Amino acid sequence: MNRRRSSSALLWAVWVSASVPTLAIPGAARAAKPGKAAPATAAALPAPKLDVKSWTLANGLQVLFLADHKAPIATVQVFYHVGSKDEHVGIRGVAHMFEHMMFRGSVHVPPEEHARLLKEVGGQVNAYTTEDLTAYHDTVPPSYVGFALQLEAERMRQLKLFPATINSERKVVEEEKRLRVDNDPVGKAIERFRALAYTKHPYNWTAIGTIEDLDRVTPVDCQRFYDTYYQPNNATLIVVGDLEEGPLRKLVDRYFGPIPRGVDPPRAYPVEPPQTAPRMATLRIEVQIPVVVGGYHIPRASDPDLPALEVLASVLSGGESSRLTERLVRHDHLAIAAGGVTEALEDPGLFIVYAAYLPDRDGARVEAALSEEIARVRDKPISAYELDKAKNQLAAGFVFGLQTVDGVAQELGSAQYVEGDWHRFVEGATRYLAVTAADVQRVARKYLIDTNLTRVTLEPPAPGAPAAPTVPGPGATPSIKADSKSPTRPETK
Repeated sequence: MNRRRSSSALLWAVWVSASVPTLAIPGAARAAKPGKAAPATAAALPAPKLDVKSWTLANGLQVLFLADHKAPIATVQVFYHVGSKDEHVGIRGVAHMFEHMMFRGSVHVPPEEHARLLKEVGGQVNAYTTEDLTAYHDTVPPSYVGFALQLEAERMRQLKLFPATINSERKVVEEEKRLRVDNDPVGKAIERFRALAYTKHPYNWTAIGTIEDLDRVTPVDCQRFYDTYYQPNNATLIVVGDLEEGPLRKLVDRYFGPIPRGVDPPRAYPVEPPQTAPRMATLRIEVQIPVVVGGYHIPRASDPDLPALEVLASVLSGGESSRLTERLVRHDHLAIAAGGVTEALEDPGLFIVYAAYLPDRDGARVEAALSEEIARVRDKPISAYELDKAKNQLAAGFVFGLQTVDGVAQELGSAQYVEGDWHRFVEGATRYLAVTAADVQRVARKYLIDTNLTRVTLEPPAPGAPAAPTVPGPGATPSIKADSKSPTRPETK
């Protein structure tokens, strides 16, 4: 599916496309070969029935439960409605720090014991931070769901924020920033791109943080952030797996019920003004594979235009017969990879197009070809074949996402906070059924216009010319999803 819910996907897509051009955008189904009849449309596909149970505790904690008896496994996930957009200049990166610090001990659980205890019973833990949310998940045998609930309830309001812990995790996150952004040319390009695209809204910076702010985050800042956002009324508990609803309700009441309700967090974000002229920048750094990344402002994830934009993204980059690959890679041989993705965010996001090419190709021609393909979808409706293929790809992406309890729970949590309602995920592929070729052309004409374009080109310096110094944006960091992997000390992807 050509939708980007997490901050890392854009960076990952560009990097992988540049390194392994035979791969498609994450989640996109491989395209059918041109010339053959399109397979059955998404309308003919049976929609999986997801009987999600929902209830809310007196303290405001929302609970979602989906019974899945295909295998003896269950996942417990807690989504907090807080991400990097809830930071301000001076504490950028603190949301990401909490993703790590939540494993560093609470009143009754010593540092690193949360992960170790669950690992000893055959479980796995993970966590990630995006612009819009922070999620913690524990996948365990069903008989240990109560234990996982107890551990999650413990750290919701009883985290211990010692100065030594804060300093330790500060260093971990700063090193992560240096490794994955400052020493990565593509990371630098995306950093500059996000800074250009957003001038007012806190999407200007992202989850990984900035070194300057990480250096000065204090224990008082961390405690204030924790007390503001880590509250039951700012969280959704999601349990999916081989369980029954009755016993689960009792466990949830037992462990989360006594936690008092907090003050509702503030939700006042600066509004990004409309873009009225194209914004361009070039970074000249020693790279083997130049990259051009362009983006157009689009509405928030909950907007009715998003399904048509997602269909458009699939038309442009869904497989080897997609328009960008067919034109730039297969026909004109200008690029080794090209693609597009909708950056669907809680607040207005971006429609991304990009291409990676060899140094002996003319970057101006690559940019011109991208612009010409965007103009094509504005000027002429897509074909019925392309429309059906895109819908099938999106429907397949939804069905494939149901294969694991982890995947279902994560999609429910993302829909709850990014799209504003978990029912949006349950709707599944039906959201695309009503999209027409005229809808796709309409959104292309509305959003994919030159005055709404931000573009950054990453290329090597001219022969004999020194490389330009790094051009950081005004406090921006690249579009990276912080994703903890280690069961003892989370490491961000």
